Amino acid sequence: MKRYMMILFALSTGSVFAVVGPLDNVSCSWLGNSFPGTGVNKWVQQDIEDIFVAADGTVYAIVYWDEAGGEVTAYMDGDVITAAHHTHGWGYHGGSAIAANNKYLFFGEFVENEGGHLVDPATWPPKGKEWYGIARRCRSDITEAAPFPHGKGGKGDTLKGGFLVIHELPTETSDAHIAGLWATNTELFAACPHDRTIRVFDAETMQLLRRWPLHRCGPMFMDHQGMLWILQKAARDSSARVLRFRSDGKKLPEEIILPAEVNPTDICIDSHNRLLISDRGPSQRILIYDDINTAPRQADTFGVEHGIFSEPAGSFGPRRFNDPAGVGTDADGNIYIASSGSSARDAGGGGGSTVLESYQSDGRLNWRLLGLEFIDCASLEKNDEYHVWTKEERFTLDYSEPRGREWTYTGYTVNKWRYPNDPRTHIWSAGAWLRRIDGRPFLFVNDMTGEYLQVYRFAQPPAETAIPAAFFAKRHIDIKGWPPVQPDQGEWIWCDADADGSFQHGEFSAHGGKDSPSLQGWWVDSEGTVWQVTEREGVRRFPCRGIKDGVPRWDYTSMENFGAPPELDRIKRLRYDPVTDTMYFGGTTKDHKNQHWKPMGPVICRYDNWSSDRKLRWKIVAPYQHGSSGHSSCEPMTIDIAGDYLFVPYTGDSVELGFAMGHIEVFRLNTGARIGWMEPDPNVGRIGLQDIRECLSAHQLSNGEYVVFLEEDWKAKVLMFRWRPQ
Repeated sequence: MKRYMMILFALSTGSVFAVVGPLDNVSCSWLGNSFPGTGVNKWVQQDIEDIFVAADGTVYAIVYWDEAGGEVTAYMDGDVITAAHHTHGWGYHGGSAIAANNKYLFFGEFVENEGGHLVDPATWPPKGKEWYGIARRCRSDITEAAPFPHGKGGKGDTLKGGFLVIHELPTETSDAHIAGLWATNTELFAACPHDRTIRVFDAETMQLLRRWPLHRCGPMFMDHQGMLWILQKAARDSSARVLRFRSDGKKLPEEIILPAEVNPTDICIDSHNRLLISDRGPSQRILIYDDINTAPRQADTFGVEHGIFSEPAGSFGPRRFNDPAGVGTDADGNIYIASSGSSARDAGGGGGSTVLESYQSDGRLNWRLLGLEFIDCASLEKNDEYHVWTKEERFTLDYSEPRGREWTYTGYTVNKWRYPNDPRTHIWSAGAWLRRIDGRPFLFVNDMTGEYLQVYRFAQPPAETAIPAAFFAKRHIDIKGWPPVQPDQGEWIWCDADADGSFQHGEFSAHGGKDSPSLQGWWVDSEGTVWQVTEREGVRRFPCRGIKDGVPRWDYTSMENFGAPPELDRIKRLRYDPVTDTMYFGGTTKDHKNQHWKPMGPVICRYDNWSSDRKLRWKIVAPYQHGSSGHSSCEPMTIDIAGDYLFVPYTGDSVELGFAMGHIEVFRLNTGARIGWMEPDPNVGRIGLQDIRECLSAHQLSNGEYVVFLEEDWKAKVLMFRWRPQ
């Protein structure tokens, strides 16, 4: 009943307004995932690391991290069968390898103790240590452990006795994940790159039977003669290879030395005894080798050469793979490919990139599943209602389609081969805005914590690539030597003077060698002006100084400073409308503060005539749960404006306020009056916390309808609300 009760909240003037219930005429949909996330298991994982394909076409897939706990998931015929669960949290994580025999499913797993807070020697490693090993589940029900006498697990949300410790290592040891698995009905083979061994276990007792040395060992597959093929990763002075062994470890003469440009990720052998290798290198294809038992030779390839990066670069379609991570075949000769092409994976974070596909051997598509969004939000272009942009993808909308089918994955905007200094391949990006400056489209990309602002331009269609054009940094960046030739210290702006998409001397505007003041709030208005709102030192305005060779220009010489308004103690977010010269701030006062460091604070102000005789129009305190804390605190995260309304998303839920996860408050722009709220409905299932500063974008369509996008990390998608005010 609380959700529909009349609650009163005070305005700064001392007046009160009534809080009504949910808005009418609201529907909730989503984009970026083939399934909405309803029920327990119905979503596609983000960023698949490896797949195992059974003879009947069941696909078992593993990821290191899936926000909703789907690190291990089974698929068949373009549908989700189930997720294994009990692989997420309580110190347990996914891994990089997966395999099955007739009875069991085996997969790599990583276990830590949350800084020593989890204590039980039968479930977690001791403080200062981590475990790398193999989990075993029942093939008949992968949610159930298949325990063995020396297996670990049992406390918290872990399964008892189903985890085999292979390495106990100091915290933050690198390159220790199990890199490859293969299982017969009697033996389990594991590639252990940390100690450079192949280990063989009894598949029933999980006792070690034997081992043999192999440097840089990786994925593996057993051929029809019972011989084991193992991928050996490249070294500085040696190309990658695929080696053949007897099951006792004796190396056989048949081997494949791969070309230097090949970056292999997985191998399998099809029903015609051909070896298939997924290549994450420039070819972006599946390499097919014949005569593998005598004189292996490359006989064919599968997929478009250069994959999604072939011309027109970034255009998504059949057989245009984007960093294929796993390959497998079934008894009928169908080929299964998992692509995980998010540039953020190379940067060690972000993600959202799964494309899982099944093809007939002649190249005809059987089915495709997508899990493309993680820590991301979407944006419509103001004058184009049918194209949606995220940090890396472009989608096309058809509003006449049923919920969840309005979107089509159209383009991938990162081209790491042509633009290796693209910031999205080096830093963790999150969310985007699409703006036009002098009629030209530009993509502005944010990040999770408001550290940077990235700017991208576009070549002429049909190319989808967003070309690096400018970058705002609050301080010197030190990420493995990136970006090159930046100022030695302090904040800076880079603008690509020669339009080559790369950082070079003479292209930086520095600001006295000092870091920026403390700030989280960025905004790009409809004229291409970049705004920064500092917490205590006022507002900064960077007008666009024109476009040269397709590149917009900003610098510190033209920066304007506006003093902080007295109505707020700290300012965290802003929106500015240059057409009406109206400014909106979100922040805190001494009486109404953040409950957690991440959100913006509950106080929102509107100022008219911002550039001249600034006047406070209204000041409101949005509802929030006093005393809530942590990442799940229930309080406003940001603001956005569209048409006649202001939209305020919330970080978490609250029983006290009657707010569910994904709650969005809606206010009138002219008065600040609260008119109601919108929340996800059962059609999209449970959603997660709001994690990025700019987690919502709002848009008014030409027919008066509102489209509101909301970050949804829980099950690898972005929510899309549609609202028709009465």
